[in-house]
Amino acid sequence: MEVHHPHHITHKKKWSEYLLEFFMLFLAVFLGFIAENIRENSVERHREHQYLQSLVSDLKEDTTVLRYQLEQHKNSIVMMDSFITILNNLSLVRNEGNDLYYFGRIAPRLRTFTANMTTYEQLKNSGSFRLISDAEISEKIINYYQAVLHMRQLEDIYASEFVDYKRIAAQVFEPSVFQKQESGEDDVARFTDNPQLQNTDPKLLKQLCIYAIYMNGSRRTIVRYNERLLKAASDLINCLQKEYHLNNS
Repeated sequence: MEVHHPHHITHKKKWSEYLLEFFMLFLAVFLGFIAENIRENSVERHREHQYLQSLVSDLKEDTTVLRYQLEQHKNSIVMMDSFITILNNLSLVRNEGNDLYYFGRIAPRLRTFTANMTTYEQLKNSGSFRLISDAEISEKIINYYQAVLHMRQLEDIYASEFVDYKRIAAQVFEPSVFQKQESGEDDVARFTDNPQLQNTDPKLLKQLCIYAIYMNGSRRTIVRYNERLLKAASDLINCLQKEYHLNNS
């Protein structure tokens, strides 16, 4: 018996079918790429929003501290002005011991400004500044924190002047009076019995007065910078909330 082997018929595709398959494959890859790109973009915009919301929170803390310190600086300037006036008049030195000891102890104190730089440091150290889509906003953020560093430099100048002031003050004031002024709550008492200085040498008093003038001048510079920094922080908060529709909380 004769065995007939079947013939395999191979279908030869038309070039249009190959083109369609290639197009479908390309379209699938392309749409996948687009979808992944959209997903990544959405994730990055969410992270950008989170960073800037956190930054606004930090800046609000800064404005609270800056407003408080601005008030303290201005009060200290008034006290230091009175202190300088007394030191320049020997008769007042003898009769205004209460004010001398109080102003001489309280007025020079300076609470340095410590900005909340948590979010800024995260942005900088992780390379996440690239997430901020608005270049102008990014520049404003950097400029604000550079201004904070400049404030520290001004405070350092004041601190060095304070060291010189204390060196002379140690020769002028009676240490036992300073000790009696102290309380357990980091406060300073104001006496009413007109305590006298341990040394009223005019040359020494003038040296103390000079350093008091230096410090008061430096503090006035700090006040002006404090006001600019406060405005910069407030403006940056408003800008971020407006441009990124952040929570006003």
